[in-house]
Amino acid sequence: MINYRNRLLFMLFLIGCVLFMTGANSQITLSPYAEEVARIMKFDRQVLIIMKEESGTGIHRLIGYDDRDFQIIVDGVYVPVPEEKTDVILAALRQKLAPLKYMAFVVEMNAGMKTDNIGVLKGDDQYDILRIMHTDGDEYDISNQDVIDRLKDWEKIASFDIVGADNDWVEIEFKTIPRDIKAFVEDVYEFCPDAIDQGPGTVEGLEKEIQKTRRLFLWWDQ
Repeated sequence: MINYRNRLLFMLFLIGCVLFMTGANSQITLSPYAEEVARIMKFDRQVLIIMKEESGTGIHRLIGYDDRDFQIIVDGVYVPVPEEKTDVILAALRQKLAPLKYMAFVVEMNAGMKTDNIGVLKGDDQYDILRIMHTDGDEYDISNQDVIDRLKDWEKIASFDIVGADNDWVEIEFKTIPRDIKAFVEDVYEFCPDAIDQGPGTVEGLEKEIQKTRRLFLWWDQ
């Protein structure tokens, strides 16, 4: 009798937990606009619910660029987030959305407004982020394909994730640091002088920055 009672109580406890979790999820609702966006782009509704849950803000259509650097509406969405919470929210979204085959990345940094935008694209080819945002160094005669090709070359010597991009910048986060960090940074400087000239100022400074933050920010000042 005692074992039966304990099992019954345990089962009721589990049911209560499930109901609690279901109730919590059901509290997150999408606006009619977000529902329509999901329908048009054939996005998993759960992705938008997760984005809203993590950010606490509404869903917006993502703006990318064409090959003439004109803004265009693309098949993606974004949510605005407080800049002091960007890294935490980005990490949470990347962890939750990756199994669903969606990619989260910082798409815009508005330091003056203290708000960043985190975008989400469908798929698992991280270079689609650069294609959609048409990231290039146009003023330096560096094309979008040049950026993609160079990062693919670097990925052969160091594993990394693309965690942010717009039309004139890209940020990567290293899983493994290049073994010959000095040679790597010299290649970075040749490809993107602003990464050093408008950043740490020296090759050695960028080496230390990469080793400390495990990140590399490239931009071509236009």
